[in-house]
Amino acid sequence: MKSFIIRKLDKTLELDKAISSIDGFKYVPKHQAIKEIIIVNPELIDKLIGTDFDKKYKNILELYLKALEDEGDCEGTLMKALGEVNRLRSIIIRKYQRALSKKTLEKLLKKLKILENELRIKIIDYKLIEEQQKIPEKGITR
Repeated sequence: MKSFIIRKLDKTLELDKAISSIDGFKYVPKHQAIKEIIIVNPELIDKLIGTDFDKKYKNILELYLKALEDEGDCEGTLMKALGEVNRLRSIIIRKYQRALSKKTLEKLLKKLKILENELRIKIIDYKLIEEQQKIPEKGITR
């Protein structure tokens, strides 16, 4: 498979040179006509991965807020959100670690760690509340 570098000169595009292999971040767009794009600009890679991360992070936050509003199976929803945080962390470490700058990687992992800690605290709170409700209050008897 041949690859090409395209430079933008004012309002025209010019084919720079053909390259057999480029070292960069491989991105598969949703557009069916384009099979793969290799991005070599580190700032663009950070923004692209950051945007994808923000969408997934927002979905996890929506799960968290849904669990706080629900009084039914909130512990199950919190556990699901915690699982999504762990899954997203593993994707970032396994797939994006080489492509991201160190600063951006640390920022994303820190956001996930904060959310994970918050979820764990809420899960523990709900477990304690359930235990207190199960234990009947013993009155003083003589």
